[in-house]
Amino acid sequence: MTDILMTETTEADEQSARLRAEAERVAKAHYPSVAAAARDSGIPESTFHAWLKDTYAGDNVKVAGNVAKWLAARAEREKAQAIRPVAPGFLLTPTALAMLPILQFAQALPDFAVVTTAPGCGKTSLLEHYRDTTPNVWMATMDPDTTGVNRMMGEICRSMGITEHSASKLSQAIGLRVKGLQGLILVDEAQFLSVKALEQLRSIHAKYKVGVVLAGNRTVHANLYGGGHEDRGQLFSRVGAKHPHQSRPQSGDICMLLDAWKITGAEERKFLKEVGNKVGALRAMSKTITAASMFAAGAGEAVALKHFQAAWKMLDVSLAEG
Repeated sequence: MTDILMTETTEADEQSARLRAEAERVAKAHYPSVAAAARDSGIPESTFHAWLKDTYAGDNVKVAGNVAKWLAARAEREKAQAIRPVAPGFLLTPTALAMLPILQFAQALPDFAVVTTAPGCGKTSLLEHYRDTTPNVWMATMDPDTTGVNRMMGEICRSMGITEHSASKLSQAIGLRVKGLQGLILVDEAQFLSVKALEQLRSIHAKYKVGVVLAGNRTVHANLYGGGHEDRGQLFSRVGAKHPHQSRPQSGDICMLLDAWKITGAEERKFLKEVGNKVGALRAMSKTITAASMFAAGAGEAVALKHFQAAWKMLDVSLAEG
């Protein structure tokens, strides 16, 4: 009986040692630090670190179970990543080609410009591409938490690599950064900005001679123009160029994206064109193609119409059947 217990204890110790070794290998190979690995596992850093060193004084069996779950979940994520198709890079679609001169115009003059479309028409991709390929262009993305002036200014400062903790000095810091550079500030998701924040952007544009582009949905127009009333005159009179609001992608946008994804089947293209004209547009179409490709790969099949239909059924945001 003693020999059996000793054997079972030895096997358990060996299993624990193997689990520790695997956890340590994964932490070193895939994370910048053990602390980062601990955060991903959901285990407190001190507990994770002590368990790895076999010095944890608490319930080692419980920790080992959590580590095993984490490693298993990681393995499943890696499988999913392995079959995930690589999305096409930036495409100069007809819509992007129409919006690009507005960005160039706003930077060259410099001027105050507006670009609005429905979600999924590719404006954010264009802004990112322009930022990444053009000197002295900064892009700040707004959200519901950056409605006010100071939060907006903080986001712009971060996009410029500026560290300034005094709210009263944010505008000056931005001015010093853009001085003499013929730069451009791209403000994405600008529909979240208050009128006061928009006024602050107008002031920065006028005072420091830097181009500004507001990009977002139709609400940007409402906030900026306010029905054309006099109290918004200082704002909308500054707009030198704007992209007429676009409620859906152009047919050429959709065809170009399908070509980039190498979708050639007539039925598949017809179905995906319908998806591209729904809410979410090109973004919804790309997500459908990605999910369908993973479904097909998981089943060991060539991607086909049934996979696109199954993917769209999972992703469809419609509130009613049909």
